[in-house]
Amino acid sequence: MFEWAFLGCGNIAGQVAREIAGERGIRIGACWNRTPARAERFAEQFGAAAYPTAEEAIAAHGVRAAYLAMTANKHFDYIRLCLERGVPVLCEKPFTVNLREAEEAFALARQRGVYLAEAMWTWFNAPAHKVREWLRSGAIGAVRRVTAKYAERYIDIPRFSSPELLGGTLVDIGVYPLRYAYELFGMPKAVFCEGEVRGGVDVTERIRLDYGTFCAELYVSVEDAQGEEFVIEGTEGVIRVPYFHCASEAQLMGRRSEHFSDSSKKYAVQLARAAEEIAAGRTRSAFCPPEATLDTMRLLDECRRQLGVVYPCER
Repeated sequence: MFEWAFLGCGNIAGQVAREIAGERGIRIGACWNRTPARAERFAEQFGAAAYPTAEEAIAAHGVRAAYLAMTANKHFDYIRLCLERGVPVLCEKPFTVNLREAEEAFALARQRGVYLAEAMWTWFNAPAHKVREWLRSGAIGAVRRVTAKYAERYIDIPRFSSPELLGGTLVDIGVYPLRYAYELFGMPKAVFCEGEVRGGVDVTERIRLDYGTFCAELYVSVEDAQGEEFVIEGTEGVIRVPYFHCASEAQLMGRRSEHFSDSSKKYAVQLARAAEEIAAGRTRSAFCPPEATLDTMRLLDECRRQLGVVYPCER
């Protein structure tokens, strides 16, 4: 049994915990939260042991790795705490505040020889890899146009309006279409980002990634509920991925048609695959390698630079 220590017991941690409950081979052995009562409730609900400090949680008997699910402004501090104690880490997105912190985190992981990966669940799961397989096989011919949207009404959730907690659109949900485009097409030749910033947080963006022969047009918003989809148009077909960041299906239409379906529990798959990598002695993830996280952080930093968004906690 591979036991995780959960640092942070909020909404995302609860979603993950519900998915892995009863899964064979993985369980939550320990947990910690800055609000002790929340950790106690979480521990009771999911059969873990709550600890008064993060240090005690990751040092608990049986714990083999830490899953970090606190607010992103604290990610780097707890990544460092774990790595300095030799504890492997799977850290939620956005991975860190900026590229500099991400570079420092992976440098420390290399120095200590400890596993560190971003919990970008999209790329731990099968649908995104099927889309990449279709593209590489030439199933839709040459790519001519890419469009993506991820727009939901999240602005009423307090942390989305807080600059101190990295609120806004870009780093919380904009990271998904940016990462999807990067994983399929690599780094663009140029990035253009414009949007609306209010109260120190970005609420809506239009991002254009220039790949020379085509552009990827991305629309993201936390106040405009338009839904979520990634569409790739080629000379010989089209790929559509509804709810691409946590997709359960992908559609190929053109000279050949195929419908890919995947009903697996996406968080559970992510933690199981990370556990397998750690148990095998790997120090980097094949599903979510450091280079992909670092390049995505470069794109996020550039978009924020063009928007003029600077977080109070940036070093």
